[in-house]
Formats: sequence, structure tokens, C-alpha cells
Amino acid sequence: MAIGMAATDYDTPSLFEAFILTTQSPAYCVFTEGCITLPDGYKDRTVNAFVPGKEGDAAITVTRDTLNEGESLNDYIDRQLALMSQHLKGWKTQPREAIWLGQQVLEGEGVQASYLRDGQRIWQQQAVFALDSAHILVFTLSKTAVLSDVDVSRFNALLGSFTFNQ
Repeated sequence: MAIGMAATDYDTPSLFEAFILTTQSPAYCVFTEGCITLPDGYKDRTVNAFVPGKEGDAAITVTRDTLNEGESLNDYIDRQLALMSQHLKGWKTQPREAIWLGQQVLEGEGVQASYLRDGQRIWQQQAVFALDSAHILVFTLSKTAVLSDVDVSRFNALLGSFTFNQ
């Protein structure tokens, strides 16, 4: 299931480019507390970590990455899963499935996996989206117990609440 974001109309910016065009520069970074302009040559590889207020609830992270030249979202996920299987003990995955960001703003792939860390199994649900032909956005839900229906529902609500900055 390859998901491509190739533009057919070169005059229409991608979703990521549309976001960049509304900021001061490609090196302009907005975060909760404020915003900064990065020096030339810097790339946004920030991680947002959201910890639960109640013990036992799942943590949520949002990470950014880049595709290799000519790499599709499907190829990127294949590459990442291969790395995880090499470096994480007890790595197990479920079949991937299509998933949406926002109110069907952007289609991506969902990955469910688990692995062992210090002898304890960690379960996670990931949603991976290609913002354009170069930029990836990954949402991860994880905890030290099997993800419950409530966890999955919260994660899906979080994904559904996404909107691009204006």
C-alpha cells in the first residue's frame, strides 16, 4: 500500500509548503512557549512529548523526520521497521493500515508494534504521514500495558483534532 504525495500540479504547493509559505522563513519554528528563527542549514527534528496526568495512561509523542531522496512513505516505514527489528528486542508488529490526520486532511499509515525494554513489553500505536515529498510527521501512543480501546479512541481523537497552522 504505497502512499504517494506527488503533486500533479506544480503550481500548487504541498501542504507542508503551504505551511512554510505562511511563516517568516523555512527556518522559522513555532512551539508552545514561542517561536524562533533557526540559523541557516538547520532542520526541524523536534520531538513533542506529552506525558499523561494519570499513572498507567499512555504517553504521546510527535516527531519529525525526512524521507530519503526518492523515498515513498511506504518505503520509509519499511526502512524504519527493519531498523527497529534489528535494534529492539522482541520487536513485533501487526499489519499496517490506512489512517487519517485531521478531518481526512491527510492519509497516512498506522503501525501497531511492541518490543521489550529492560525485560518489560512496551506497546505502541503509530500514525505516520508524509507532509510532502521530503517531510514526515509521526504520532506515537505508547505504554507498558496492552493498549485499551480507550487508549486507541483517545489517539484517534487526537489525530482527528489536527489542523495545519495558518
